[in-house]
Amino acid sequence: MVNDRTPDAREAYEVLRAVCGAGGSSLRAAYRQMRELLELLCRTQTEDDNLQMTDLAARINYVGAKLGLSVVEQNRLHSFRLTSNDILNHRAEPEREHLLRDAKTLAFFVRRLTREDIPEDLYSVLPRADATYIVAPPAKERLHRLRATFLRADDAFLYIRPSDVLSDEPLRVRRGVPQVNEEFNETCRILWPGAQLNLLDVAVDEAGVLTPSFIVLEPDYLIDISTLAECFKEYGHHPLNYIFMRLQPVGNTRPLLLGNIVNLFLDEWIHAETEPDYLACMKKAFRAYPIELAACADLRDLEKERQFFADCRLHFEHLRQTVTETFHASGYGLDRRDAVLEPSYLCEALGLQGRLDYMQRDMTSFIEMKSGRAEEYAVRGKIVPKENNLVQMLLYQAVLEFSMGKDHHRVKPYLLYTRYPLLYPARGSWAMLRRVLDVRNRIVAEEYGIQRHNDPAYTSRRLKALTPDTLNERGLANTLWKRYLYPGIDQVRKSLDALSPLESDYFHTLYNFITKELYTSKSGDVAYEGHTGAASVWLSTLAEKVEAGEILYDLSIRESHAADAHKPYLILERKAGAGEAEAPLPNFRPGDAVVLYERNAEADNVSNKLVFKGNIEEITEREIRMRLRAAQQNTGVLPLHSLYAVEHDYMDTSFRSMYRGLSAFLGATQRRRDVLLGQRPPEFDTSLDAAISSAPDDFARITLKARAARDFFLLIGPPGTGKTSRALRGMVEAFYAERKQILLLSYTNRAVDEICKMLSSVTPAIDFIRIGSELSCEECYRPHLIENVLEDCPNRRAVQLRIAACRVFVGTVATLSSKTELFRLKTFDVALVDEATQILEPQLLGLLCLRAESGADAIGKFILIGDHKQLPAVVLQSPLQSEVQAGSLRAIGLLNLKDSLFERLYRTWSQDGAAQAGRAFDMLHRQGRMNEEVALFPNRAFYGGLLVPLGLPHQSGDLTLAPSLAGGEFARLLTRRVAFLPSVAEPMTRPAKVNRSEAAMVARLSAAVYRQYRETTGFDPSRTLGIITPYRSQIALIKQELEALGIPPLREVLVDTVERFQGSERDVIIYSFCVNRAYQLKFLANLTEDHGVLIDRKLNVALTRARRQMFITGVPGLLSQNPIYRELLHFCGVEAGL
Repeated sequence: MVNDRTPDAREAYEVLRAVCGAGGSSLRAAYRQMRELLELLCRTQTEDDNLQMTDLAARINYVGAKLGLSVVEQNRLHSFRLTSNDILNHRAEPEREHLLRDAKTLAFFVRRLTREDIPEDLYSVLPRADATYIVAPPAKERLHRLRATFLRADDAFLYIRPSDVLSDEPLRVRRGVPQVNEEFNETCRILWPGAQLNLLDVAVDEAGVLTPSFIVLEPDYLIDISTLAECFKEYGHHPLNYIFMRLQPVGNTRPLLLGNIVNLFLDEWIHAETEPDYLACMKKAFRAYPIELAACADLRDLEKERQFFADCRLHFEHLRQTVTETFHASGYGLDRRDAVLEPSYLCEALGLQGRLDYMQRDMTSFIEMKSGRAEEYAVRGKIVPKENNLVQMLLYQAVLEFSMGKDHHRVKPYLLYTRYPLLYPARGSWAMLRRVLDVRNRIVAEEYGIQRHNDPAYTSRRLKALTPDTLNERGLANTLWKRYLYPGIDQVRKSLDALSPLESDYFHTLYNFITKELYTSKSGDVAYEGHTGAASVWLSTLAEKVEAGEILYDLSIRESHAADAHKPYLILERKAGAGEAEAPLPNFRPGDAVVLYERNAEADNVSNKLVFKGNIEEITEREIRMRLRAAQQNTGVLPLHSLYAVEHDYMDTSFRSMYRGLSAFLGATQRRRDVLLGQRPPEFDTSLDAAISSAPDDFARITLKARAARDFFLLIGPPGTGKTSRALRGMVEAFYAERKQILLLSYTNRAVDEICKMLSSVTPAIDFIRIGSELSCEECYRPHLIENVLEDCPNRRAVQLRIAACRVFVGTVATLSSKTELFRLKTFDVALVDEATQILEPQLLGLLCLRAESGADAIGKFILIGDHKQLPAVVLQSPLQSEVQAGSLRAIGLLNLKDSLFERLYRTWSQDGAAQAGRAFDMLHRQGRMNEEVALFPNRAFYGGLLVPLGLPHQSGDLTLAPSLAGGEFARLLTRRVAFLPSVAEPMTRPAKVNRSEAAMVARLSAAVYRQYRETTGFDPSRTLGIITPYRSQIALIKQELEALGIPPLREVLVDTVERFQGSERDVIIYSFCVNRAYQLKFLANLTEDHGVLIDRKLNVALTRARRQMFITGVPGLLSQNPIYRELLHFCGVEAGL
């Protein structure tokens, strides 16, 4: 039962020995330590089983069954879990007597897991009495909701274990009850052991048998309400509609455009103090959707264009009539002055999320607006809502009831069809809601099955059912079906069937990977070091969120500009000391997507409060400026007297783009598919061979190779080799001189800013347009943003001409993937992709597979620039889960989907004897960043000694000690280029993610570095010194120590993670490993292999940020357990066993 990643028993017992000595104010911290230990122990037992369990209750049940724990043993673990929940959420105070009993529970669990006896000194302090717990079977009453783990089923009952109360026996749940829950028969049929359930509106009889009205499967996996509603088609509501919509090509049609513009009209009518002007509103619409309007193929026909703008005017007038007249009519109860626009909901009870168009602040009524047709023919002479629209309304009613506590009978839901106009009271039945939730459950089960099996053959079998006959449950045979509905489904089916065996393996393997990544991003079950993902906002305890810096609470509104129709924002103020004793450093950055909600009580959270979405514009120690996604005219919506909390928003946008990329792959040209899948070698212009072989330097040679490539070219740019400032610039200048159409892409907005900086330095000036938002763009480059460039264009034709005239476009891969309309207006001869090793293959696939309207590739050739030995793309699933098994794919270099397309193509074309190997890639060798001694270890360990210094002054020579530091603590170190400073591990009573000895040493060393450079070359906080450490808690501790020194320039020094330092440099880098436990080594490294050499990409980035000096601190005895760290210690002259 013990796997190779189970924590060492000695280490686990040390933690328990330490917490048993805790007392007073440290009791809560001791509970945090024990909770972390239990999470770690349970996760190690589920990792290799490829399971996706979102909470600790489910993991305890699974591990309990796996180890054969008795019900009593499992209940003791659950009792500790519930106690720690209350303590860590500040709902209860810890008591030492209970802590010792809980420690005994965990000690016996460790013994059972590791088969190693409890040490005598620990056993002697544990109480003789076992932990007690109270079994509380449900009383004869009606329960609002019950969270549970599914165990098994028979013909009459489901058998479950409740999560929030303890039970000695599984509880029975009556299933298939007519007019109560029979709609969930299919859900009950597909349940699996360990599945999480929410039972809602539950009747309990004298025997303790539960009869729920609603059964929600895996409620932590939130399905978007509008997407679920769209599964209800005219031809049926099969769960495969969910997959079909992912793979269906996304159009830029008149109805979609009209819907977006009418939504803008609604905002204007709700916010207007006086009657809005139609032409002014259309100008705003044109500014908001310039590319979409200019690229819409439907509008090329002059008659259709005329009709479109006539429709816009008609809908505007209908909105005027509705807001100014119908709202005030008797019985409607609508008042735009007391409205909330675009409130969002995260409803864990129902496993749903969504955003309404309009709601009254008291939640007594809401409106969902539709610009399309209602059902005009179902009832003679009467217009009624379409089924999918009615489903959407019903789901919002359910969310208000089960999340917000609003009786659905007392809420008025309205569908506003602006085409007629018609404000329709849209109330559905609870029986219909059960049918809808059964479809939701079946969708989730399908998603779970695909990610659980993680097998392309399984996925292929599931997608074989995606046929017109399967989806057409109602057997339609009319003109609507034959002309409009059938062709789209049939086209997807035919595209899948037309794939070659290799293409099919590739498609289904990528589909698996994306689906598992999406599932993991929602459930967050990825690592041993705490909750992540969307579900963490309600599953994590307050203590966990605070420690991880994932919540800012006790915020008050200092300034409200929420009513600003153009750019609404709030300035939020942190109360002095709010949460700072626990973790003073928030994990928020400008540009982050966040949710805001009122939090006036401990029980308030995102799942029971109105949620407002937006982005952080600025953040300081005391203030946050948050841009709201929707303006709020009513000041009562965000009351000034309330307290608020901010947490990260988790969005599905990137996953939608990846699924769209798979759809684009289905329609890609055969030439592009063949070159991507290694079925033909890349082609090159051989007429440039002579010029390439006689090129005067690396940059000239690389530019010539990029020009010669007809399919793709790969450039490896190690640290400090000038891949952006010199190599990318040279290629852009060459292509621009050839009058090529150029697309420049990168992964991060920061890198796009660097590209803009490079373009701005070129003379003569290059005209370029940046696709993106001003929030993620440096101010000096905002004039190049497309919304500003096109601001003065009076019509669609002017937009088309301006876009045609510009030959250079810039943006992130994510932004361009969501703006594919651009490729209807423009095709590109070449796409140059910086940071390519940080971009997953499915993230890039969609852009590379796009076709122009002519049928040719929208992007002619692509050049990928990166370094596969630096930090890779972020992947949530484990390397074992993302490993590719299909032999056909491994043969083309696709070994693991955590690797980028860059790595796969490099792996294929760098092999000895590979055709065109010398033409397909190149590497920059001359680095101008690091002193030759600083570069020595990473150059030897990771680059095979291929990096050569440019010979700049700082790259050689000796350092001279500042006179004032002679005889000081670091006098001998400050003239060394690379040095290691040993630290000591934290006691087991302290959290593993801080090391006080390292923080104090880093601060003292920083003070010495400050004095050394101030007296020699000068000290600039933004250039001279940087401090890297892996954990946010350690960052906070180091910042505290620096603050205590009282040296103002040191307060401005960047202290951050290695991920944040990638792409930047400092004269001096101090790296605090902060490893206090052996198990942390597994999380710290990021390993890859290149031609048989093991490379730690994270360590490589850390060691290559320094220009002049590199200082490292850590616990040698722990670090030496990692072979690469052991080599580093040896290089620094440190004995491994120290």
